[in-house]
Amino acid sequence: MHKLSVNHLCGYGLEVPDLKVASDFYSAFGLRASIEKDRLLMHSAHEGPAELIAIQGLEKRLHHLSFGIYASDMSKFEEHLKKIGTPATASPQKGLREGLWFQDPWGTWINLTPTTVIRNPSENLTVPRVDRHLWRELPKEIKPNRLGHMLMFTQDWEKVEAYYCLALGLKVSDRAAGKVSFMAGGSGVRDHHCFGLINSTHRGFQHSSFQVNSIDEIGLGAMQMQKAGFTDGFGIGRHALASNLFYYTRDPWGSWVEYYADMDKISDSWQAKDWNELPYVWPQWAPEFWGKEMNANHERK
Repeated sequence: MHKLSVNHLCGYGLEVPDLKVASDFYSAFGLRASIEKDRLLMHSAHEGPAELIAIQGLEKRLHHLSFGIYASDMSKFEEHLKKIGTPATASPQKGLREGLWFQDPWGTWINLTPTTVIRNPSENLTVPRVDRHLWRELPKEIKPNRLGHMLMFTQDWEKVEAYYCLALGLKVSDRAAGKVSFMAGGSGVRDHHCFGLINSTHRGFQHSSFQVNSIDEIGLGAMQMQKAGFTDGFGIGRHALASNLFYYTRDPWGSWVEYYADMDKISDSWQAKDWNELPYVWPQWAPEFWGKEMNANHERK
């Protein structure tokens, strides 16, 4: 019998003041946009629910989180959530996402939707390059494969971490001591993290991250965003915890979206640690940018 756990982060929702601005930004990033019932739905190349659902609001704020679970676990989660005191309830908006809805003790809406476990063989695909011109084969347009992870600002950091482990079956994979908790879902070999919590004064969206195949696709994605007029970014670089390559672009509301590749994988034998390392190995450490710009919580309390 498997441990009751979400398998992966399959989506999130934002309230935004202008749906067209959101569509232009995320379309430039490489996601596919559609409008349904006055909601903006954004999809990567992965077949499944919309990774981002944007809803009209007065200002940008995190609206909900959505995690994938096995369909056979739906009733088990419903009973589990009731037992721990945050029972399933009606969706905050009709027809938003399929599955169970509930609010955590701090008021954040969480959706559990039945999906299959993501397996992306391209992440570990190595093709010998003999008698080939790689530069002629690089993609002309970057379209991310899938949503990989999201980080959320939160208060009561340690209590929130404990609740998400209890309620969702997430497992802490590593921590930047006192600052960030990286969390993995599911079992077997999987990404180092699919979700994370950043110690802050209040709830808020920090960044989402979409998987691409290589450092070339990260670099080409950075160029793609810059050509589209979104020039405020950070990277390319290599993170410390999780070891993934990255490039961040600032969104129109001061938060971030990331291309990533080559992330560490963990198994059920992995043991979490608290670290006091710098957040990235290269490029050169930029404390002004990382401390003040990257980790600014732009959502109101």
